[in-house]
Amino acid sequence: ATFSPNENGSYVVASAGGSNNEILLWNPINGKTIRKIKGKGSAVQDISFGAGMELFISRELVQNKPGPFSKTFDFSTFIVSKTPGKYIAPLKDLNAGLRLSSEVSLELPKGKFIKNDPDVDGRILDFQGTPEGNVVVASDYSLKMYDRTGLLMKEFVGHSGGVRALTISADGRYLASGGDDQTIILWKLSESGAAPSLRKAFPDDNWARFFSSLPIDSLTKEPSKKAWQEVIDFLKANGDKTYKGIEEVYKNLGELAIPFATLFMTDDNEWVCWTPRGYFSCSSSGGQFFGWHINRGINALADFYAAEQYFEILFRPKHMEKSIAQCKRVEEILREEGERIFDLGKLHRPSAGLFASYDLITSKQVVYREGKLFTDKKSLTLNLELTDGGGGIKEVNLYHNDKLISSERDIPTKGAGEKVERNYTVDLTNDVNEYKVVVINYQKIESRPEALEVEYTGEVLATSSLHLLIVGINKYMNAAYNLNYAQPDAKAFVEKLTDGSNKNIFKSIEKVEIYDEEATKENIVKGFKTISAKAKPEDVFVFFYAGHGSLDDEHKDKEGDSPFYFVPSDLTKLYGDPEQLQKKGFSGAELREYLTQIKSTKQIVLMDACHSGGALKGMNVRAVASDEKAIVQLARSSGVVWIASSGTKQFATEFDVLKHGVFTYALLEALDGKADNGDNKITVNELKLYMEDRVPELTKKYGGQSQYPTGYIHGNDFPIAVIEKH
Repeated sequence: ATFSPNENGSYVVASAGGSNNEILLWNPINGKTIRKIKGKGSAVQDISFGAGMELFISRELVQNKPGPFSKTFDFSTFIVSKTPGKYIAPLKDLNAGLRLSSEVSLELPKGKFIKNDPDVDGRILDFQGTPEGNVVVASDYSLKMYDRTGLLMKEFVGHSGGVRALTISADGRYLASGGDDQTIILWKLSESGAAPSLRKAFPDDNWARFFSSLPIDSLTKEPSKKAWQEVIDFLKANGDKTYKGIEEVYKNLGELAIPFATLFMTDDNEWVCWTPRGYFSCSSSGGQFFGWHINRGINALADFYAAEQYFEILFRPKHMEKSIAQCKRVEEILREEGERIFDLGKLHRPSAGLFASYDLITSKQVVYREGKLFTDKKSLTLNLELTDGGGGIKEVNLYHNDKLISSERDIPTKGAGEKVERNYTVDLTNDVNEYKVVVINYQKIESRPEALEVEYTGEVLATSSLHLLIVGINKYMNAAYNLNYAQPDAKAFVEKLTDGSNKNIFKSIEKVEIYDEEATKENIVKGFKTISAKAKPEDVFVFFYAGHGSLDDEHKDKEGDSPFYFVPSDLTKLYGDPEQLQKKGFSGAELREYLTQIKSTKQIVLMDACHSGGALKGMNVRAVASDEKAIVQLARSSGVVWIASSGTKQFATEFDVLKHGVFTYALLEALDGKADNGDNKITVNELKLYMEDRVPELTKKYGGQSQYPTGYIHGNDFPIAVIEKH
């Protein structure tokens, strides 16, 4: 705690700590709290696996005991549920015969005990038996596994606070632990940990000569407990009493296990799950919550790199799912697929971009006042200083209120430290304008965003218009690909957005509708160009697509990712004809380019993209392209809000009973007001949250299996509809 006097002579006390690492400001006279400062997460109080890899989570204390489970995280699908079903305890009690005899002592069967060292381990906070008969003990300062005689087998190293909760997966493969550091760590129980070799534990020259005399000398150099046990067994079998000294050390020798995966969840359900090598999967904003400090030597400060800077390299949702399912580390799977393993220590520093804000002041484009920049001009010329960090400058992306407005590629430099300048003319909107620059090098490493805020104080710009580009395709040239509800879905969406209520927030609504046979690449491009010529920075742009989607598996990039394509009506083969796909398909890269050209800073893409999979008892299954990574990368790089019908290896689904695709059915419900939080407006974030809850519910109800949409929003929330009061 610390004291700080106020100007009026009173005092404020700041104290930090507690299970959620909160900072409290309070009045020391009356003891009342003035303010609470809290991070995004909370301590994990209780966890328990369900039948599969669904983990039930409690983060509340009720009368000093863990509260009810408030959410689940499914490690098989990487999906959060805010409405967990009923938890059913496992039939077999793995803790039978275990009893906490004191806060530092656990009684085992047959009169054996595990006793914590209060100074090294602290109190025992939880314990968990394993299917093999071992016992894991969670404590204030440690997490350890013992056999049923109390012999230390393994120490799990990864938590930075007390470990409060343990659980074993139903198949016995994984241990999960959670605690005060607000993370949940997944451990592979069968994985051998590291241990010092016998030669390292006994470095004396006499021991070295003794080990060299053994026919199993190679085992004395192996860093594992298994090697120790084999040497002890060999000495016992040959009547060599030396084993006693080695065995005494072995009893207190535990292997060191590292996490298989670590999960952090915020209180508002953003999340990130990462491996020790840095590979990760995350929600829209989850990638900002972890990173690395890289040591630069004794004479330099460490560098901090956020995981988001390595998004193109490390974001591996498909491989994370494979890793959990196959019980293999991500790097092992990547090696099997012939990919190079990421090594942070061997990468160049990111290149960087800085705004020359002083130039804006000296050129009298802006006025500096009380730490802020103001202007009455409708456009500015921004000067950027770019620095090559050693990996070159492949791409410079400029964002306005989180939406990409300029992208320049392949800027020549002479090597590390080289500086180059670039000028960009940008428009302003009412109120605060935030510009960000992100520089990407040739290793696909991003700079940390450099931000510049300018408040517009000039003549109030006209209120915004809504621009709609709507594509819905039921009828394809290849009739085998025809759909039932794509075109009606698109028309229903247009009707919902253009009814009278939305005229309250948009001065005008402009729409371009393209259906069925007219939905060729040429006409889709023409639609984008029409809107690009009209849309202004303050406007809102919506692109709604219902039809086929595909990946070009013949032209993968260096990371093995396939480019995504929207499939126009005249494309006759979804797979196996990459030339036709490239010629007639509308690629994600092309979409990104056209989104950049449209000046509107508020943009949303709604995509019910599919591949006709045939009818199944009144249900048409629209099979989506196999990897959501292409979608997330596109949404993230363009700064556009994106909500797509389904994620990895799932299906966009139509049910005859709904007379719509599930995605659009839920979307129309949301726009009818069901997504509203009470202010009579539907924002894109409210839309995303409603879709994430409702689509799985509908698909579970009508199809028996939940389908989960892919949503990406990164800070740019804005209203898209208003609700009429009745």
